[in-house]
Amino acid sequence: MALERSLRLSSVGAFRRPRVWITVLGGPAAVTALTLLEHQLSTTTAALLYVLVVVVAAGVGGPAAGIAASFLSFLALNFFFTPPLHTFVAGKVDDLIALVVFLIVSVITGLLLSTALRERSRAETRERQTRLMNRSTTQLLSGQALEEVLQGLADGLVGLLDLASCTIATETSGPVRAKTERKPASSFEVPLIVKGERAGTLSAAPAAANGPLRRDERALIEALAAQVSLALESTRLTDEVRRAQLDAETNRLRAALFSGVTHDLKTPLSAITASVTSLLEGSRFTEHQRFEHLDTIRQEAEHLDRVVTNLMDLARLRAGALVPARVPAAIDELIEAVVARLQPMLVGRDANLDLHDDLPEMSMDVIQIDQVLTNLIENAVKFSPPGTPIRISATGGAEQVRVTVSDKGPGIPHGDRERIFNAFERGNGEVTGTGLGLAIAWAAVHAHGGRMWAQDAPGGGAAVTFELPTSTSDAS
Repeated sequence: MALERSLRLSSVGAFRRPRVWITVLGGPAAVTALTLLEHQLSTTTAALLYVLVVVVAAGVGGPAAGIAASFLSFLALNFFFTPPLHTFVAGKVDDLIALVVFLIVSVITGLLLSTALRERSRAETRERQTRLMNRSTTQLLSGQALEEVLQGLADGLVGLLDLASCTIATETSGPVRAKTERKPASSFEVPLIVKGERAGTLSAAPAAANGPLRRDERALIEALAAQVSLALESTRLTDEVRRAQLDAETNRLRAALFSGVTHDLKTPLSAITASVTSLLEGSRFTEHQRFEHLDTIRQEAEHLDRVVTNLMDLARLRAGALVPARVPAAIDELIEAVVARLQPMLVGRDANLDLHDDLPEMSMDVIQIDQVLTNLIENAVKFSPPGTPIRISATGGAEQVRVTVSDKGPGIPHGDRERIFNAFERGNGEVTGTGLGLAIAWAAVHAHGGRMWAQDAPGGGAAVTFELPTSTSDAS
């Protein structure tokens, strides 16, 4: 950084620094003293040492210092080493030519060296500027927190341009600032423009000792400010797209909920209302007819309870609150209990249970897995012809248990076997419903660290299988 700053300064500014004067004046003086003390040194050796002094002066102070050292060395070589000594006159033409050649070579050497150093410094600066711009662009578009990215950009500018401070303030984030202990000069401010309006400011204050910012440094700051403006615009557009997507998804779910839930709520409510009205208004019902009405009310109330439970589970699922309360339980006993409870739904069907004797006790949320089995059995009944059997099988080992519910219905097309586990997605056909049962079952199984999939059942129909780890440590 010191070399870069020394090469940036003007000729007048360079000679204001003591070390440049020491190099320009002290170098030729030191060589002169050395050669005078060492009388055996030839004029050629002295000339080479003077050239070395010119090289050092050009490297420290730039072109002006190199040229000054060249002329001082030329004068010293003429005064102390060219006959007649201690004069500025050359006694021979050869000596005059040698002095002129020395002057030309030393000046050219100093200029070439200072130019090479200056170009290398500029190349290194451009490389650091490019790295800073690339890094800031990548971070601004990566989705990182805006304040963190802006803080890194401010720190990078202070280090790259040797600033006293850098402040970036936007409307969407608080002001971030990077500063040093150096005394600041007047700030260079660039507005952050988004859609033609000011959305913030990038302010860079150079150190007073370094002077004002150069044109290329101001151009870099303006380019970085433009990148920040584009990132702010991109963030705004991304937020608008997300809001539009959220609104569209909300409208879709609202429409699906309305079309599905309205039917599933209205149908049982209509049946319950009709049965209750008949019981209240009728006076000549037989005991059997009264029982049928009451049984209808019970069945439709259970249907309503399942719909409401599914809706509550969906709300818990979307809130991230579907967390299993695990207890040790036997999966085969749970399957038998669910099938016994669902006997009214299975009237006219055979419920074939194929439960292996070696099923292990496992850690699970009994209520959630009960809901999974209920939803799968209800789905199998809904999408298979009346009178066809439902088969529930369960196999297991030391690490996991697999349960399959299969039917003799039309099956599930390959293209729909993942879609049916989304909320409000219903299978093709005339059967209506909310489209929540499989989605909630899938979520509960995954909350246990398991997985669920659909496939063809042996002999035709659909089979939905879920797999659970036998212990909590296996859940992921």
